[in-house]
Amino acid sequence: MYSFDLTCSVHFSAVFPWTNLLVVVVELEGSEQEALDLVPLVTNAVLEEHYLIVGVVVVVDIGVIPINSRGEKQRMHLRDGFLADQLDPIYVAYNM
Repeated sequence: MYSFDLTCSVHFSAVFPWTNLLVVVVELEGSEQEALDLVPLVTNAVLEEHYLIVGVVVVVDIGVIPINSRGEKQRMHLRDGFLADQLDPIYVAYNM
């Protein structure tokens, strides 16, 4: 879990590829008004820690990222939900 200098933090996050872009889905723990402020923080954290450029940041409510009974993130189900426009995001940023 990443924590930033805001009153919010990222509860869970998951990453998957989409075409030639890296998509980061983050569950926001805090005010929905801070979703926009979270985007550059997530982008910079991924760049600094993994040397990867984020193409899309999707901010969602807690509980949207599917987890199986073993506690593993179900990235393929998350990707399918993203592609089918079923995530009901708080905010989506395309950083192309």
